Amino acid sequence: MAEETRKCQGCGREFVIEPEDFGFYARMKVPPPTFCPECRLQSRLAWRNERALYKRPCDLCRKSVIAMYSPDKPFKVYCLACFNSDKWDPMSYGRDYDFSRPFFLQFQELQHDIPHLALLQVNMVNSPWCNYETDEKNCYLNFGGHNNEDSAYNQYALKAKDTFDTYWFQQGEFGYEATLSENCYKVFYSKLCYDCREAYFSFDCRNCSNIFGCSGLRNKQYHIFNKPVSKEEFESFLKDNLNGSRLRLEEVKNKVFESWKSKPQRAVFIERSVNSTGNLVNESRRCSFCWLTEKAEDSKYAMFVLQVKDSYDVTSVWSGELLYEVMGGVEQIANIRFTAGVLEGCTDIEYSYFIFGSHHCFGSMNLKKEEYCILNKRYTKEDYESLAARIRKHMDDMPYTDKVGRVYRYGEFLPFNLSPFAYNETVAYEYFPLKEAEAEKAGLAWGKYEAEPPVFSGYVIPDDIHEVQDDILEKVLKCEVSGKGYRVIPIELAFYRRFNIPIPRLAPFERHKWRLRFIADHLKFYSRKCEKCARAVDSVYTAEEFPAVYCEACYNSEVV
Repeated sequence: MAEETRKCQGCGREFVIEPEDFGFYARMKVPPPTFCPECRLQSRLAWRNERALYKRPCDLCRKSVIAMYSPDKPFKVYCLACFNSDKWDPMSYGRDYDFSRPFFLQFQELQHDIPHLALLQVNMVNSPWCNYETDEKNCYLNFGGHNNEDSAYNQYALKAKDTFDTYWFQQGEFGYEATLSENCYKVFYSKLCYDCREAYFSFDCRNCSNIFGCSGLRNKQYHIFNKPVSKEEFESFLKDNLNGSRLRLEEVKNKVFESWKSKPQRAVFIERSVNSTGNLVNESRRCSFCWLTEKAEDSKYAMFVLQVKDSYDVTSVWSGELLYEVMGGVEQIANIRFTAGVLEGCTDIEYSYFIFGSHHCFGSMNLKKEEYCILNKRYTKEDYESLAARIRKHMDDMPYTDKVGRVYRYGEFLPFNLSPFAYNETVAYEYFPLKEAEAEKAGLAWGKYEAEPPVFSGYVIPDDIHEVQDDILEKVLKCEVSGKGYRVIPIELAFYRRFNIPIPRLAPFERHKWRLRFIADHLKFYSRKCEKCARAVDSVYTAEEFPAVYCEACYNSEVV
């Protein structure tokens, strides 16, 4: 088929469906989308709440539990032990399909009736305040990661130890304020560093050690602001500039950021990849418009994915193929459509929410090791296939229309307004921030639940970490930006003292938002010119952020 331009029914902007896209939709047996790629991403993110956590009772055992659902939600919430127990059966909430009403209204009724899992955790040890995490030990406020230990405040950390305040930090130890870095040891305040040791305030460095304020270095050691120094000079400089003082730290940050801006940067980060576009793409082939994507093949519009093949519009997925419009999945999932939360090797799932180790399910939720289910009711293989086909047609004949006029037929992701979360609780709010009035105008729920406000201690944080006593662990600190309360935990204080890091003045979520900007602000391209060869290039950086950008060929020839 020829290329086709359509108008997004969400934002009204035009978007293009290319010939190969039609081929993918035909293989997945779905119609082309009516929403643009950005609106589709926003819709998926609106079905994921990672860090808005609440204390509430488990509705089965009545014990206090930490949950991603606020106490004012219109459904029951079970702790992990009760959710996985035989004290209840998700199948008991099954119901017949009603062809006199739209599918999504029936899906919403099931969502309100059935109990939900408080937090998504698998094999966790002493890590109650983590969500969308597996195999964690002694961790706190980690989200979306796996196999971490003695760490806190990390997003998408993988096999990290003694690590704090990072974003996409993989296979590393002693990381702090490190973003998009892998295989590192003692990396602080740095971005895009790989295979580095003792790297401070550095950007896009590879296989380096003992560097400070550097950009674009390869295979170097003992460098300060890209200039070689002796070991003694480096250690003396480090002692003077990372001495535990917050005021000194802020001075250093400003100098470092100006130094980064003075260096030419590559227009986009695509490494060891073939025929791929987007940014932060690594070891991938034939991937288009992908962000933070590794070891992927033949995929498009992917974000936060590892080891994905033949998939479109997937977000936060680790290991899967033949996926379309999927939000959150792990462990070799396959043939999944329009679903949020698929784990433990699920296959052939459509329009479902939190499905574990199940196969051939449509319009179901919170199922564990089931098959051939529609609205949580089990069928024979033949009856399932026949009924599912009839429902798909019924979704076209009787579509769901939300209160602002968005029309959802078969082929669109789960509607925004049916998410079990308020918009300002979700990841969508982090990447596509809206004000309360804007969200309500768009037909999105806005969370107003407020826990009992903290009683601030009035503690004045010393400038120098060496002046901080153990009594800080008992204090409720007040964030300088949000005004919300936060605490310092013991492993965190020990880390700060060990590495001369001053106590943060911002609450964990505000620190996360600061790191997030490097991702969220780089989800679109700007027309730039390569500073060296004057060739036109698309870059994720504005001229204000990095005045000089290089095309990949020039960057590799001059910098690498």
